[in-house]
Amino acid sequence: MAEGMGRPGAIRRDGKIIPVPPAYETKEIDFGRGPVMTVTIPWGDVSTAFYSTGIKNIQVFTAMPPKTIKSLKMSRYIGFLLRTGFVQNMVKSKIRSQKPGPDDGERARGASLMWGEVRNGAGEIRTSRFKGPEGYTLTAETSLLIVERVLGGALKAGFQTPAKLFGPDLVLEVPNTSREDI
Repeated sequence: MAEGMGRPGAIRRDGKIIPVPPAYETKEIDFGRGPVMTVTIPWGDVSTAFYSTGIKNIQVFTAMPPKTIKSLKMSRYIGFLLRTGFVQNMVKSKIRSQKPGPDDGERARGASLMWGEVRNGAGEIRTSRFKGPEGYTLTAETSLLIVERVLGGALKAGFQTPAKLFGPDLVLEVPNTSREDI
């Protein structure tokens, strides 16, 4: 993340990943607890969701406080400074000085909230929300499911996304997960 400071974001448009300014788009999204402000981020889903779904236009959003979104937008103008080794080393040092992630209690209390929306050429919209355990826990649990399946022989040669190989509902096999189609 530190090394990406001052660099463009990314979205997928017409099947191609293209660079966009940081905080390219903002929007309010209701993840199930009321609307919050979100901003586009260049996460891996911009790449992988295309292979899982065939959808040619993809943007990934995450919730952020308005002050953080404002800072991201400001980075458009001072990106050259944020890309310097001096600034990146300062940020990395600050990151290293903090605890490495949530402790057991924080993970037990936390939750993963996701929202997805698709539109077809006729303008029809489908929206779903997902709720599951805190992100580190969800990642570990899902990874274990995948490893069990691979060791059990559920495997195809070549590049695969988990959703393409195991289906879109694999994550719902993780305890304490649910999806709501709105």
